[in-house]
Amino acid sequence: MAKKVLSIEIGQQVTKAVVIDFLKKNPHVYNAFSFDTPEGVMEDGYVKDKDRMAQLLREQMKDNGVKEKEVVFSIASSKIASREVTVPYVPEKNLDNLINATAQDYFPVNMDEYTLAYNVLETVKEKDKKSLKLLLLAAPDSLIQNYYSLADLMGVRVESIDYYGNGSMQVLQKHIGSGYSVCVQIGSLNTMVSVLKENQQIMQRTIPYGTNTIIETMLAHPALECRDETDAMEMLCRENVVYSTLDYEDETVRGTRISEDQWKRSGQSREARKAVTDAVGGILLSVIRVVDYFGSRYPDCQLGYIYITGMGVKIRGLDTLFEREMDLPVRKLEKLTNITFSRGFARSLQDQTEYIAAIGAAIEPVGFSLKELKNKQGRAASMRTVKIILAGSVVVAVALVAVGWFRLVGANKENENLKMEKQSLQSINQVYTENEQATKKFEDAAALHVATSTKNQNLVALIEQLQKKLPKQMQVSTLQTTEDKVTLTITTKTKISVAKMLVEFEGIDLLTNVNVASIAGAESENDKIDEYTFSVTADYTQLPTKEEKDVSLDEADTTTTDTTQTAQ
Repeated sequence: MAKKVLSIEIGQQVTKAVVIDFLKKNPHVYNAFSFDTPEGVMEDGYVKDKDRMAQLLREQMKDNGVKEKEVVFSIASSKIASREVTVPYVPEKNLDNLINATAQDYFPVNMDEYTLAYNVLETVKEKDKKSLKLLLLAAPDSLIQNYYSLADLMGVRVESIDYYGNGSMQVLQKHIGSGYSVCVQIGSLNTMVSVLKENQQIMQRTIPYGTNTIIETMLAHPALECRDETDAMEMLCRENVVYSTLDYEDETVRGTRISEDQWKRSGQSREARKAVTDAVGGILLSVIRVVDYFGSRYPDCQLGYIYITGMGVKIRGLDTLFEREMDLPVRKLEKLTNITFSRGFARSLQDQTEYIAAIGAAIEPVGFSLKELKNKQGRAASMRTVKIILAGSVVVAVALVAVGWFRLVGANKENENLKMEKQSLQSINQVYTENEQATKKFEDAAALHVATSTKNQNLVALIEQLQKKLPKQMQVSTLQTTEDKVTLTITTKTKISVAKMLVEFEGIDLLTNVNVASIAGAESENDKIDEYTFSVTADYTQLPTKEEKDVSLDEADTTTTDTTQTAQ
């Protein structure tokens, strides 16, 4: 029978816990409970009031019949640094030593004050070489000690400590189909964006926006009549207050609280709906940037689906907005598979998906632990290693004496052969000199070609790219180019379209360092801003012509040939 643990995620607003099988790929959840985290108890992953939180957890464990004494904590904190790194392949028993020796290269901090943990994402095979792709994490010692102290006050023992992003990935990777997919986990305070390929995580980024940003926007608009945060969240789930595009182009959807005539007459309500869409758009545009970055790093990888989960999955219309703006099919993750729940546990959509981090922490945690515990385990392992080495060294010493004489004879023979080969290769010096002279002439010709080029050769290509990338509601008044700069004067109806334009301009190869200094609004007769005018400046780059690309390839071939001849 699998070992059971109590897996706990102490969030800024809500604390969630599950009784679950430990280190099992398809675990069983025996019990689950959640409660509001008291204000001021948590601060960026640290439990500030450990006595109060320990008392609350003990009371909740008693009320829910939880008797487990081994716990796993899932921590979400900006203090935990994460890196996706690739290291040479080594046996698992040697991986800790390799990571400890190279950690300073990945984290520019004093590693004496940090605890390391990792998770093997995949084994990469390239030709005859193997390497390991790792999710490498560094957490402050004080943060890890904070949770061990909390466990002592609770009267339980820490089995393991996990990172929030890793726990989520352990669950989500079981629900993703074949090929490359994006999983967007929208929480209350932040959004986790993961790029997955079947059972492997390729990339993960955290966006500092969540449903709280959307709710705050709703509460700021009296036209929506939201009494509190709970009322605002219920309205988001019940009524479609989110437009289906960032250009607000879909038909206005009437809510159930006011009549159709009232809704049509209420310009304030429409403005509120636009503001809510902009709040969701802030999350969406950040997701688009992550996807664009993935595309730049992996240009040959085609994304298949976008999966949405977390609290944001309940927002009505959010999936349609993501699908239309990202031009990818969207699926809602509404039920957890490969995980079974006891009959007494409420299996609603919210219950299952909101416990993802706590469930995943028990499946395969990264394993943060106190350095004192690691050192104790390391000393015990070292003693066993010393005994093995002493026994083997006697055998090795005898073998080395016997083998050494045979190696000496072979080395002398090889030395004679190398001297003869060196003598036969003396004629290569003349070939090398001729190649150097030809290369110099070629470089002079290439420099002359570059000096006669102008960036305005690509002006037509630039205009074509602008026509494709500009949102359709924008109009370009002027376009000015110099040898190094491009300046455009543009008018538009909405500010959010400016943000969308900046995202689209990242795909224009001819422009870099795109900047919008300011935006001026033109008011209509009813004192509302109907039109915005702004200037865009960017550095003008020049794409290499076909001939220049051929030149670059020839230079690479020449360099390779020279290096080979010199080595010989």
